[in-house]
Amino acid sequence: MAENSYKEPVKETTGKKQKKGGGVLSSLLNGSFLTFEKSPGLLPFLLFLSLLAVFFIGNTYYAEKKVRNIENMRHEVTELRTIYISNKAELMYLSNQSEIARRLSEKGIVESTIPPRIVREEESRRNFLLRIFPRGK
Repeated sequence: MAENSYKEPVKETTGKKQKKGGGVLSSLLNGSFLTFEKSPGLLPFLLFLSLLAVFFIGNTYYAEKKVRNIENMRHEVTELRTIYISNKAELMYLSNQSEIARRLSEKGIVESTIPPRIVREEESRRNFLLRIFPRGK
């Protein structure tokens, strides 16, 4: 009597080369890498990679938040600069001599037409040493 033998099933080829294991990426995506013998040794590394990915995602969100804050502050600085320039221009206009005279004329104060005179003290016209060491005073 002859022994039974196992026959390999014949695979149909479509002309394309088929991958035997499906590749590393597909084993990661479908979770079949966990069934390998080395998978318990790889778990700390995979946990590290996942922690690193979470850190990078959090860092990206933090950076985008900072960029939005910087843009808002830049806009606020532009607005405040505009307000400052307009207030400064108004102050320059209000401090003109003609504008001051016009506003004071409404209250009854008028500009003097007599030019100012310089008043000098007699003591300031004396000699420097005499000012420091007065004679008999």
